[in-house]
Amino acid sequence: MPAPFKPRVLLASHFDRDVIAEPVERLRTIAEVVDAYRGRCLTTEELLACIPGCHAVIAADEQYSADVLDHATELVLIARDGMGYDAIDLEAATERGILVTRAPVLHHATANMTMGMMIALVRKLTAADRSVRENPWEERHHLVTPDLTGMTLGIIGFGQVGREVARRAVPFGMEILVFNPSDVSAAASQIGARTASIDEVLANSDVVSLHCRHSAETVNMFNADLFGRMKKGAYLVNTARGGLVDESALVAALESGHLAGAALDVFATEPVPADNPLLALENVLCAPHIAGDTSTTMLAAVDLAVQLVADCFAGRQPENLLNPDTWEQARIHNIRRD
Repeated sequence: MPAPFKPRVLLASHFDRDVIAEPVERLRTIAEVVDAYRGRCLTTEELLACIPGCHAVIAADEQYSADVLDHATELVLIARDGMGYDAIDLEAATERGILVTRAPVLHHATANMTMGMMIALVRKLTAADRSVRENPWEERHHLVTPDLTGMTLGIIGFGQVGREVARRAVPFGMEILVFNPSDVSAAASQIGARTASIDEVLANSDVVSLHCRHSAETVNMFNADLFGRMKKGAYLVNTARGGLVDESALVAALESGHLAGAALDVFATEPVPADNPLLALENVLCAPHIAGDTSTTMLAAVDLAVQLVADCFAGRQPENLLNPDTWEQARIHNIRRD
């Protein structure tokens, strides 16, 4: 009797293997697992070397272009281990009958990180830490800052993360303005925020926080023009995608003093090159794209991705499909399990 069919699943997630050990072991009971752990996203060359012959992939932010998908002739499912999916050519996947899912479980952690970076940036917490370690206690005048209470927070993009940031900012006593391409006025009002035009948000916000998708329409959305429309002395926080920001224009706005500071968890090029001028500015707070990456969210995201893989190969339509109209014509229905 032939052995029962076990799909070949590429584990491209860069999450710590000790943290996600339990769902990975569960995955091994239903699939042959190809673990491509590098502690970072795979390069295109690395992905091309290991994706042929795989039926599914638990994906991070590596690039799933049409060319990559053409080399993945047996692939039926891309299960993103997070929320953002701009690295996946969704149209190309759909044309090939490849299902794409995601794990929308990171929004609370990302919102928490956003608020943490906002507080640290405005209150100069890294400078305060250095001051205690290096300077006389009395030299604290350079650490005097405004308080977040009474400030206006501008939120650009009001999806899951933007809404959670708004919920957290309300108890801080911040006024909240929201810009979103579609009408979210009812949702904003329920939280205690108000929708406005982007010009109104930029002109009146003391802190502007980015929470929109990275797409062809939003590449370098925050450029010299938009920075010029921001309130003088305002702060920028970006925990969404680095590609939303024209970094050279941001450097100019920070160096000129038009912006007081920026907190960045994401960059146009990652890992960040050592010669990126943003790294040399003292009014920039940096993090290595970790806003959604807590041990709690890592475990929850991979646990969900494993369940979606299991559902798919059991013939059940997975939840959180980004291309649900593909289900009836999906490659999964051509898999022979005998």
